[in-house]
Amino acid sequence: MLRSLILEQIKILNECGCRDEVEDPVTLIPAFSSSDYETHPNFDMISDYELSRETNALDAKCPGSYAKTADQLVIKPEFVASIINLLMNKSGSTCPESSAKALNDIINLYNS
Repeated sequence: MLRSLILEQIKILNECGCRDEVEDPVTLIPAFSSSDYETHPNFDMISDYELSRETNALDAKCPGSYAKTADQLVIKPEFVASIINLLMNKSGSTCPESSAKALNDIINLYNS
């Protein structure tokens, strides 16, 4: 079941092409202001994220989708934990860091 889910998602990963549809990909990146999160418990992480946000977004197939997703993940890191926990439960893994690395590595294989 996990294998078919991953393969289905990988097909979707290869379909994006919005970056190729604009002259300047920076225009695809929505605004994000950490000033709205000054009292957020992870404000330091949000501030660090902002420093590399545009560069990382521009390295993605779709800068706008990257930014929208990363913005939410940095604000709600517990969502990342729930995704990793789901993956661990489905695979029988016991290490969150290794599971996250495996997910990242497999996605990178299909994007290269």
